[in-house]
Amino acid sequence: MSTKPLPPNPELTELAPYLDQLPPFIARKRVAYFTGGAVSPKKLANDDAVSKGPLVRQKIGESVVYPTPFFLAYLESKGVKTIVVPQL
Repeated sequence: MSTKPLPPNPELTELAPYLDQLPPFIARKRVAYFTGGAVSPKKLANDDAVSKGPLVRQKIGESVVYPTPFFLAYLESKGVKTIVVPQL
């Protein structure tokens, strides 16, 4: 069985600071936990089905997982904006 090489890690802008704080993979069934409920496993599965999900996904047994840099790039593609509230 041959393995395909992964594409280079995507360039992250808004979510780059979180890359070192997260595990190397995010399981589809746990995306709600890692996004605070902003993305559901069903939404991610639907996006995968129409080729709008993360660029790379892998299977570990029956579980679908995403390498964290590709998952964060997917979140950024959904329109992540950082808002810093000014101090009065």
